[in-house]
Amino acid sequence: MTDTLTRRKAVADAVSAAGHRHLLVTDLKNVRYLTGFSGSNAALLIDTGGAVVLATDGRYDTQVRLETAGAPGVDIRITRDLLGELQTAAGEDGFAVEPGMTVAAARELGDPPILSGAVEDARLVKDTTELDALREAGRLADSVFGEFIAAGGIREGITEIEAAADLEHRLRSAGADGLSFDTILASGANAAKPHAGVSRDVIVPGLVTVDFGVLLDGYASDQTRTVCVGEPDALSAELYDLVHRSFSAGVEAVRPGAGLFDVDKVCRDIIDDAGYGEYFVHSTGHGVGLDVHEAPYAASRTPRDRTLAESMTLTIEPGVYLPGRTGLRIENTYIVTAQGAESVNPSSTALQVV
Repeated sequence: MTDTLTRRKAVADAVSAAGHRHLLVTDLKNVRYLTGFSGSNAALLIDTGGAVVLATDGRYDTQVRLETAGAPGVDIRITRDLLGELQTAAGEDGFAVEPGMTVAAARELGDPPILSGAVEDARLVKDTTELDALREAGRLADSVFGEFIAAGGIREGITEIEAAADLEHRLRSAGADGLSFDTILASGANAAKPHAGVSRDVIVPGLVTVDFGVLLDGYASDQTRTVCVGEPDALSAELYDLVHRSFSAGVEAVRPGAGLFDVDKVCRDIIDDAGYGEYFVHSTGHGVGLDVHEAPYAASRTPRDRTLAESMTLTIEPGVYLPGRTGLRIENTYIVTAQGAESVNPSSTALQVV
């Protein structure tokens, strides 16, 4: 069972330490983290004792009661005026708000102070319920991709969008609640675009990059596999070997206490030394949880004092992208353990020829 009391205590302590009496939470993922409620219209007020007033509208009257049944201490308010209801509940003590609130909404509330990171910092280290959910999501997506490849899902002559539609149908049929982001399936020169999406272009011989993920019970998966249609030419083989060596070094660097800047640098140095540094154009990794992209971040801009802790998550996803020619990325999501890195995407990252 999800321990929302422990989660709320951590957030309440952060609110108190910042000198506020309440925090108004409007980020829907944060609302779900603190209460279990997954509706599309909600906000909550949490006080320094961890008590919560949760507001939503009448469409969710039944759902909110069912989903918060295991979250004691939640005062449910059904209303059309969510923020007004919570402002009244806070009374003269007032509240801070999350930085994601719109300027217009903040002005209507009297421009309250902003408190950043109170919930996000609590979400950094995953609890047992979250880790199990992430494992299930990752393994579902990973196993379906294996079936998709074995069935000839990527082959010369069909379009990228046809192949992506096949993969997405298989993911939903296997039990995914949805996709965690728009699938990327890029062949030929399209693979030189890190976020190419999918096109109506026909898949051609050479590298095909597939970045995909699912949502399962609210938690996301994220992985990338690059396959080769036909035997790889010299450039494709060289690039795959390079990115795989970078990827493997990054995985080895993941452990409690490791600097996030250092994890990125380990991957980046290998690609730099091979002369392709200018073509590695994104960060090495990010956390995965209720959001598919969340803290922590392993990047060249990450402050050097930011480190990994046990039960955090981090993707390792180096890539090389040659404009107008080809590109690839390899990615797994990892749970940081006392022993190092546990992949939630257990399939092989060796190059598959299809």
